[in-house]
Amino acid sequence: MSRLYLTAREYEALLKKQGGACCVEHCEETADLIGEHSTPNAWRRAKPDQLMCAACHKVKTLRDIKAIWKAKRLNGAALSQYERRKRYGAQLRGRPFEQPHRPSSGEAPWKR
Repeated sequence: MSRLYLTAREYEALLKKQGGACCVEHCEETADLIGEHSTPNAWRRAKPDQLMCAACHKVKTLRDIKAIWKAKRLNGAALSQYERRKRYGAQLRGRPFEQPHRPSSGEAPWKR
């Protein structure tokens, strides 16, 4: 699936609609705004419909990634952590506890 990008005219129209600043409330950043989807692109393929600064974009993207994977797990498109471990086993193997050295005579090591 290929991305859909904003044209220069569409970018300028969005910039004017947002007042020349980031679309996030209480963010007044005006430089280097990035075209972003209000709904994650994985759910609805469309052109970006808002402009965000890099900091706000990063926060939104991290939140979107979690939401997309949750939807995939709930819809059965991706395995849950429990199902992955059941199918493939644990990836990290635990280290066994150290066994204390025991004398072969049968005596307990703490007795004198």
